[in-house]
Amino acid sequence: MRQLRGVITVLGVLGTAAAAAGVAAHYLGVVDDTVARIAAFTPVLVVLGAVAVLLLALTRRWALVALALVVVGTGVWSQVPLFTGSAPGPNAGGDTIRLMQANIRLGEADAAALVRTVTDERVDVLTLVELTEKGAQRLLAAGLTDVLPCYVARPRDSGGGAAILSRFPLSAGTRLAGLETNNLQAVAQLPGVGPIAVYALHPVPPYPGPAEEWATELRRLQTIFAAQDLPVLVGADFNSTYDHRQYRDLLREASLVDAAEYLGAGLVATFPADQWYPAVLGIDKILTRGGTPQSLRRVDLPGSDHYGVIGDVRFGAS
Repeated sequence: MRQLRGVITVLGVLGTAAAAAGVAAHYLGVVDDTVARIAAFTPVLVVLGAVAVLLLALTRRWALVALALVVVGTGVWSQVPLFTGSAPGPNAGGDTIRLMQANIRLGEADAAALVRTVTDERVDVLTLVELTEKGAQRLLAAGLTDVLPCYVARPRDSGGGAAILSRFPLSAGTRLAGLETNNLQAVAQLPGVGPIAVYALHPVPPYPGPAEEWATELRRLQTIFAAQDLPVLVGADFNSTYDHRQYRDLLREASLVDAAEYLGAGLVATFPADQWYPAVLGIDKILTRGGTPQSLRRVDLPGSDHYGVIGDVRFGAS
């Protein structure tokens, strides 16, 4: 019995340590490959910490229980903003855009299924990342531009391509400078509202690294958004979660609203979508500045390793 108690204590201490690492990584702004990895899994590590509390309680090591409770409580507090958002208010005028964000896995996602989703969900604007030349041809053959006839596309192999497609006229389509992959910006003319800057973003990931390149790209995006005077609508695979301090800094410095946080939608996990276990990382995002998120939900992308997200954002409301 004593030996079992010792094993349970060790497991409890390890679980507490894992949760503490996740909480520390959430709050720290250190640019480091390992810290970035740990931060991405903070919610999972906090759950492990909760299990550790139960294990330590079984051993009646109350000092360790108290320590674990402090760690888990701090971890839960770090996630509260994702669950305490603002419910959409009554329609106060303006026009609503339905945006869908999709990472199509090196162009390999099922083109026909994607077009069906865009059609059935009445998507107004679609942002695509990991668009390849072959993937673009498949989407064209499946009729995507029949549904969304206005587009700016920069396909590229090795996951570096992107596109913005819209029911509304698009102009000023450009590739953003200073970023490794094809991150795009265009201006959509929304009837009754006017021009809105739409972005399809896919910054480099923080790992396998180097994490400094990822952090540099997020800082570069701060500069890009600071120079943008129009209302903003963003669909992105940010390769960042809410638990990355650098991502939260981008939101704050660029005055951007994360739809998931605004609505209190919780952890909208979108990656990985092709494993036996559930998706655990919420890296596909819808952001806005000058608009009000109305809804956000996850959708399947057959053939991709990501889920997509669809959200409604209202512009021009009084």
